[in-house]
Amino acid sequence: MKNSLNISLIVLFLAIGVYSYNNKENLSDNEVMNTKEDIISDYEDIIIKKGNDDEKIIALTFDDGPDADFTPQVLDILKKYDVKATFFVVGEKVKWNPKLLKRENEEGHEIGNHTFTHINVSKRNYGEIEKEISDTQKAIKEVIGREPNLFRPPYRAISRDMCSIAKNKNMNIILWSNLDPRDWSNPGVYYIVDTITSKVKNGNIVLLHDYNNLRNKKSQTIQALDIIIPKLKEMGYEFVTVSQLMEKIDKDQPTQK
Repeated sequence: MKNSLNISLIVLFLAIGVYSYNNKENLSDNEVMNTKEDIISDYEDIIIKKGNDDEKIIALTFDDGPDADFTPQVLDILKKYDVKATFFVVGEKVKWNPKLLKRENEEGHEIGNHTFTHINVSKRNYGEIEKEISDTQKAIKEVIGREPNLFRPPYRAISRDMCSIAKNKNMNIILWSNLDPRDWSNPGVYYIVDTITSKVKNGNIVLLHDYNNLRNKKSQTIQALDIIIPKLKEMGYEFVTVSQLMEKIDKDQPTQK
């Protein structure tokens, strides 16, 4: 009887422990979400997600390059349609492909910082984040002669340290709007096309990639661009760089959360 009572007590304590642990985890997730929104609110003066609602402009952005195979193809398509875009480059890839970064710059595209090794800033400390951003600034300057003033965090991760570092460097943090076709996951050419053309809104910042893990001759992103660009032009959209989009932002317009 005594043994049975002891076993029952042990099971009860284990159950309470598991319940408490799960609730603690859930609370932690909520706290993380609240913290992220708090950070965005505190740094809303440097965080950009979209342009004006009343202007038919759109900014194409490309992350994770420069890539020896895919970036030249993206640049060829942009040149074909006389479109300027913004490239958020990874510092170590700039070291590997400096000529491509130089071409991006010479052809009138804008360059942004995307960390040196594509880190998740929410999982790194101040020193690590500062080094990743600074090393990328240096790598870019060595090629094009100047440092960019735009930063995009990989994975759309946010941290207070990251925002503080960006602000100290007089950089804007560039996120994106409602348009993320997840082209990096290879969801299909027409999924990418439909996601963008059916959801596009004035002032959108569109997230795309000039890098892909699948080393095909032509990525789905590249195939989709040849359809998306002329279609959006037919719809009356003007393509601009992120800085051009920012110049047109109405400061009285409510910040998008």
